[in-house]
Amino acid sequence: MDEIKILTKEEVLLKGIEFIDDVCFSGDYEDQVFDRPMEDGGKPITGLVYEKYNNGNLAHYCYYVNGIPEGDYATFYESGKLEGFKRMSKGAIIGKSFSWFEDGSIRVIAESLYGFKITYKEWNEKGELIKEKVEPTQFEKDTIKKWSEQDAE
Repeated sequence: MDEIKILTKEEVLLKGIEFIDDVCFSGDYEDQVFDRPMEDGGKPITGLVYEKYNNGNLAHYCYYVNGIPEGDYATFYESGKLEGFKRMSKGAIIGKSFSWFEDGSIRVIAESLYGFKITYKEWNEKGELIKEKVEPTQFEKDTIKKWSEQDAE
């Protein structure tokens, strides 16, 4: 996985569009982010979209292409500390994703493909491994193979 680069709050506020007012989920399946509802002439957003907590700290940010998550997606605790990081491709998690406890210790590391967690490790606040998945299920393997073949066409 490429290096994780978390944008500062200032960078997000400068470059991004806040998910507020007319910005909404819309589209044929209500799963794309639009600048206003589709029925009001809205268009899917391409760019950085963010939401804030009531205290002004970032809740999360994500890049979108035509209203679909594509690229870095970071989530934050209300305190402003980083909670999670993942990369999106066509709206699905791809590659390594991470989640941390508020004190900064690792909570989850997962490897995903087409949105399926193919490997997964979760620790408790004491640092003890409490859950682990070492390989995808047969259903996940079959679906990943099918989607990989479709992408290759």
